[in-house]
Amino acid sequence: MKRGVRLILLLALIGVGTWFYLGNQNERVVSPQGEATVAEKPYEKYSFERLVAREDKASQIEIGREITKTDEYSSYVFYYQSERRRISGQLNLPTGLHPVGVIVMARGYVEKDGYTTGTGTRNAAAIYAKNGYITIAPDFSGYGESDQEDENALGARLVKPVEILDLIASLSSLSQVDLNKVYLWGHSNGGQIMLSVAEVLGKRKSVNPYSRESVLGATLWAPVSKPFPYNILFYTDEAEDQGKWLRSEIAKFEAEYDVFKYSIDKYLDWIEMPLVIHQGTVDDAVPVTWNRELGERLKEQDKSYTYYEYPGADHNMRPQWNMVVSRDLGWFESL
Repeated sequence: MKRGVRLILLLALIGVGTWFYLGNQNERVVSPQGEATVAEKPYEKYSFERLVAREDKASQIEIGREITKTDEYSSYVFYYQSERRRISGQLNLPTGLHPVGVIVMARGYVEKDGYTTGTGTRNAAAIYAKNGYITIAPDFSGYGESDQEDENALGARLVKPVEILDLIASLSSLSQVDLNKVYLWGHSNGGQIMLSVAEVLGKRKSVNPYSRESVLGATLWAPVSKPFPYNILFYTDEAEDQGKWLRSEIAKFEAEYDVFKYSIDKYLDWIEMPLVIHQGTVDDAVPVTWNRELGERLKEQDKSYTYYEYPGADHNMRPQWNMVVSRDLGWFESL
């Protein structure tokens, strides 16, 4: 073989090798010892299996400006840290030295325009606080006075259970909190977030009976209980573009990740804490069939739950709202 031809072939091989090497740098990382490992994708850490193994990050809960003050409780803006973001929210502190427990609250989806701290939780939180419970409801990243949310549409959603887990871990920084009397409350999409948290905490408890988490139970108001990503796709036609952009984001996510690892329906067997589910029959946001089915699945797995259905009640439990809150108070006291 002529020398010129050999040189051309050598250069071609080097070029192909270089292209192959550079093209795989997003998937391969070389350790100092020269061993190649697969780089982690950014949202793998939010899969249920990874959340079980995660060490939640406690931070100091800062109490900020006063929102309102009554004879029965005072309400404040509070701040804590999660995933390197500062998160704001509303904290209600009952008047008196001995609160009867703390309720961690997660609202449903709301538009950012016109949002104020406490939207979606303040009414129920006020009743709970009047009855002696501390209530603490994060705005979530991107809302209120919080830092900006993840720029990825799916990442912004998947991080929310982590923001709740870090808030629970931070409760010990409040001297008024009895860590043996912690409860969860979630409405709509917040109900799905709290179902996720219940699954993660339940699995941790089964792996480590001495786990520090001591959440006594969760009350769920019309929770979005369908699998991921159908729970998002169901609502996409409400967007101005009828969901075209969000569906494309979901398609990109499914191409990179196993969606089953992020779906609550795959991990219901992990739940250990008792649940209460409230559902209105004329709910136009969460079909009543969804939570009838959830109740059946929990029953099949011998989980501790109570299901209440309210004839004529809408997504916000009107006109049965007072009954729902009253049942919650009785249930908290029974745990």
